[in-house]
Amino acid sequence: MNRYLRSSIGILHRSGSTEPQLHRSGSTEPQLHRSGVEAVRENGKVAERLIHAGAVALCSLLILTLGACSKRQKGPPQFPPTAVQTTLAVKMDTPVVISAFGNTEDQVSVDVVPQVSGLLVKTFILDGAIVTNGQALFLIDPSDYVIRVRQADGLVAADRANLELSRLTLERNRPLLAKSMISAETFDTLKTKLDAAAAQLKIDEATLDQARLDLSRCTVTSSVNGICSKRFLDNGNLAVANQTKLTNVRSYDPIFVEFSVSEQYLDLLRREMAAGTVRVEVAPRGDTNSYAGELVFLDNAVNQQTGTILLRALVPNPERKLWAQQFIEVRILAGTARAAVMVPESAVQFGKDGPYAFVVTQDNKADLRPVKPGVRYDSLLQIEEGVASGEKVVVLGQLMLYPGAVVMEAAPLTPSGKAPAGAPEGK
Repeated sequence: MNRYLRSSIGILHRSGSTEPQLHRSGSTEPQLHRSGVEAVRENGKVAERLIHAGAVALCSLLILTLGACSKRQKGPPQFPPTAVQTTLAVKMDTPVVISAFGNTEDQVSVDVVPQVSGLLVKTFILDGAIVTNGQALFLIDPSDYVIRVRQADGLVAADRANLELSRLTLERNRPLLAKSMISAETFDTLKTKLDAAAAQLKIDEATLDQARLDLSRCTVTSSVNGICSKRFLDNGNLAVANQTKLTNVRSYDPIFVEFSVSEQYLDLLRREMAAGTVRVEVAPRGDTNSYAGELVFLDNAVNQQTGTILLRALVPNPERKLWAQQFIEVRILAGTARAAVMVPESAVQFGKDGPYAFVVTQDNKADLRPVKPGVRYDSLLQIEEGVASGEKVVVLGQLMLYPGAVVMEAAPLTPSGKAPAGAPEGK
């Protein structure tokens, strides 16, 4: 349209430019002047009609555009229902089971170190042997200590003889003192010699006892029932008293299990331990059997860095199924939660504001609920706040949900992971 207007205006200019030429031509001036004026008028009317038609078309296009926009702004688009799987929240008495991970700890660990020095001449055990309290493990050359015992025994015999002589001498001079045949000073000297001989006897008897004790320590024995580690010194090497480590013995029956749980269970565990014995079940990784024990220790402070509390259980281990420093799965049986609202663990999701669950209302819409989880039991999770018993919670399909979304029940999956034949696909 603009091109046509520009062409029309061009005609008007060209027509206007011929007017002076026609005026100079002479005899045809009036006729040509009238025809040029009529052409200009006709072209002006055509231009006006074209401008009017363009304006009308532009207004119509604008009206249509605004009408389409107003239709789109009437409301949000309607999405089809989202297919989900749901289940009912149920109220039940639930065992309170706290799960954790930990490690076994030997009840007693003893480094076997000799108390006397000497050559190691004999070893009575093999690496990893099971030993009992008092069992002989190693023998250190006793020759030097036998000699020391004999020397100390001889000194004791001499002291006893000297003591007897001093006693007899004192008794012979006692009547002489009564007759004033010896001075009191001489008698006191004899009495002092007797006391000194008795004291010397005690000293040498102690030396004899020490020599005998050192001789007995040449045989190194186990102080606990347990299992030995490898031997750290071979026969023929010098063992230094209180320094050389010969082996290690760990006591495994019973055995400790150390683990940590969240501080949220602190009040519950303290209450249960005050009421009685708290049972514990432990299972090593890869072992299908579990072993029963009891909770015996609760640390006196919460770890500020991890927010956990250290616990220790004592587990009987007569067959030595459990080993020191073994990774252990722990289940604490901490009483029973009465009338607890339970849902499957998959119903609870975790977002930036904490745990939540989607509840399906009576008009089949999703309602997002913040929840407060409690204890776990098998695949169920207690909901302390946020969901009531009998409400329908979503257990599968939360990813496509939002508050107010319309939902529909999806067909349950078969073991192959596909919906059964003839079932709706939930789209």
